[in-house]
Amino acid sequence: EDKYMTKQLEGKKLLLLGGVQPACQIVEEAHKMGVTVYVTDYLANSPAKAIADKSFMVNAMDVDAVVDLCKAEGIDGLITGYVDSLLPYAEMICNKLGFPFWGNALNIEMCINKETFKEACEKSGLPVVPWRKINRDNYLCVGEKIEFPVVIKPVDNSGSRGVFKCYDKESYAEFCLKAFEFSKCGVLLVERLMNVHNEFSAYYMINHGKAILTGMGDRFVNIIDESIAPVGQGMQFPSKKLTLWCEKVDNAVQRFFSDNLMNEGFIFIQGFHEEENFYIHEIGYRLNGGFSYKIIEHFSEYNQVQELIRFSLTGSVDANEVNKSNPAFDGYGFILTFALQPGEIKEICGVDDAAKVKGVIDFCQLHNVGDRLVAKGTTAQVFAYVLCAGKTLEDLKLTIKTVKDLVSVKDIEGNELLYTSIDIERIK
Repeated sequence: EDKYMTKQLEGKKLLLLGGVQPACQIVEEAHKMGVTVYVTDYLANSPAKAIADKSFMVNAMDVDAVVDLCKAEGIDGLITGYVDSLLPYAEMICNKLGFPFWGNALNIEMCINKETFKEACEKSGLPVVPWRKINRDNYLCVGEKIEFPVVIKPVDNSGSRGVFKCYDKESYAEFCLKAFEFSKCGVLLVERLMNVHNEFSAYYMINHGKAILTGMGDRFVNIIDESIAPVGQGMQFPSKKLTLWCEKVDNAVQRFFSDNLMNEGFIFIQGFHEEENFYIHEIGYRLNGGFSYKIIEHFSEYNQVQELIRFSLTGSVDANEVNKSNPAFDGYGFILTFALQPGEIKEICGVDDAAKVKGVIDFCQLHNVGDRLVAKGTTAQVFAYVLCAGKTLEDLKLTIKTVKDLVSVKDIEGNELLYTSIDIERIK
């Protein structure tokens, strides 16, 4: 990397809003650039606070208090990531201080609210998963008209909370009532249940209105319980559908970004493919939790998190860096996900050896000995993301197999806590 570009930011002060576990990525990348990182939220033991230069107990949603904090500490820029609910506050704070922020109040709200998002997609010609909106008044009569199976989810919740799969009319009402408990506004979406084995993610960076597809991957999942979200097993790059996506959907995506004034920043889009068609179901106008930026860095030789930090401090990414993007990649990448069953971690084996395996770019461990897991069907289950790369598919599969054979996580009784990870024969 050009030393001048890095030096430019040395000693600048960046405030990170919300210190959740994945946000440690932002702190680490900012430190590599010589940036001083402050973190604030209402939790004393937020993971990112432990590695930041300075931390505060100001609630990230208290706009005026954060503005005062920035003024008092001479902060140069503000960033957040990974948590949808903090985006509107980050935007307001940046607005009041004249700091750069990638979105505006309207397009951030559009990306958080699943209903507004679907409507915006339809307006720009982006295909979405077929859906209906329901509330407590009409959910029963809608249940008479729809085809099963469906997914029932709150319009205003994230992280797979309150999401239920429903296979028949008989259990429909019961699942709706459960999902209503997770919705503040009492509104649910009923969507066609798509084949979870056909899920993809596409990652874009936008610089001064120019949107660049930087990577696209196919997701692998393990269905443990039919009624809740499946456990991720990994993501393979590049997607088998990359060429088709570029031919069929990319133009509509670009139109969608410009229609909604999304002129800067990082965006991920998730959806499903069926033969020649794509159905989009999710967007994030923020960093995603799965370390895809490290796969992209390996193949395209620039760091997306660092570019967002640069944007937050200067109002611009380095165009020379972002323009290195090529989603086709020279080789194959894989984000191997190790997921945990509920229980308490007593022993972790093989991580140091796995991190040294040829083809492993990085081993990102999210849980430690003593952690207790209760959640099922949410991202809290992820023990680690292991980023792998290979020149050929055979190289990649060998790396994944070697890592799988090394890593083990045991509970107090000595039982294996890791769910079965990806069967390498599925990687084609």
